[in-house]
Amino acid sequence: MGVDYYEVLGVGKSASQDEIRKAYRNLALKYHPDRNKEHGSEEKFKEINEAYAVLSDQEKRKQYDAYGPDQFNRKFTEEDIFRGFDMEEVLRSMGFDFGSFGGQGAFGSMFGFGGGGRDVGSDLLAKTSVSLEEAAKGSEREIRVRHVKLCGNCEGSGAERGSKVSRCDKCSGTGQMKTTHRTPFGMMQTISTCNKCGGTGKFAEKACHVCRGEGRVMDDEKVKVNIPKGIATGTRLRLRGMGNYGSEGTGDLYIDVEVGEDRRFEREGDDIHHTIRIPFYTAILGGEVMVATLYGEEKVRIGKNTQNGEIILIKGRGMPHFNRSGQGDEIVSVVVDVPKHVNGEQEELVRRFMELDSKGAKKKFGVF
Repeated sequence: MGVDYYEVLGVGKSASQDEIRKAYRNLALKYHPDRNKEHGSEEKFKEINEAYAVLSDQEKRKQYDAYGPDQFNRKFTEEDIFRGFDMEEVLRSMGFDFGSFGGQGAFGSMFGFGGGGRDVGSDLLAKTSVSLEEAAKGSEREIRVRHVKLCGNCEGSGAERGSKVSRCDKCSGTGQMKTTHRTPFGMMQTISTCNKCGGTGKFAEKACHVCRGEGRVMDDEKVKVNIPKGIATGTRLRLRGMGNYGSEGTGDLYIDVEVGEDRRFEREGDDIHHTIRIPFYTAILGGEVMVATLYGEEKVRIGKNTQNGEIILIKGRGMPHFNRSGQGDEIVSVVVDVPKHVNGEQEELVRRFMELDSKGAKKKFGVF
């Protein structure tokens, strides 16, 4: 389920930018981890910033309102959401004192920006394509992903099995190196990864022979992706935890889906357009014809005296509505087929029909 950003900030959907800004400031003061030491405050603070990054930007807010929480969450990555959002500058403009909030390093490490000290992994993006029929019925795709994984031999410790592991003496086991310097805005603290232990806080007597002490390995892996029914080109799916591994969290894998074109059908939203050709005598006499659908052929009744260009509606044979019940329709356009060649007997029958219809034709078409 996608996050309701309006609910996160405690404002209505019609809230003004001033109301959104005020709500964000109050919540940021309340939940900033340097002020609020309760469990979950850091995650709450990040959620508040994510909500504000979207709702404070006119274009992002417009897209969020149009797609809704679930679809927006699938379509846009965390990188997309925070692109162009300078949290430090936003908070400074609201009167936050960075000296009392731990400086830029606190924000960088929390969100993984600017090479901050936390090792939270990263997201990956892949692409896959499906046919229109597969998009209609739902399908499964297997894609190959090259990503960073936890080393199975040392289970992330970086040490060879049986080797002694000690606390890193350079960072005192924190995995981070902190540097404090004075700026016009107060004391700023920069946090970086310890270059001796690589952020693990531990130092192995003998490094793991598989990962060479890194605690992680690069690996190619086949991943199964479920393609939901009704999906459209441009939809972005998320596989949680299938991005790059980090000792404090693993990123997600996002998959952009492209739905291929089908020579038989044209998609318009969730409706499908299809054209059939019928003999002129079927158009006159009526009958039954087999019509292709996304779900196989179906028998359709052609009424008497059907005209060229008439439309037949096959209810519920279009695309399923994405992530909700119901389906679109198949809209069938009828083309009356006139034969290019006829034999003598056929031509004689047409002439006989013309003679029988001549009086009616004169009345209808003004033939004299």
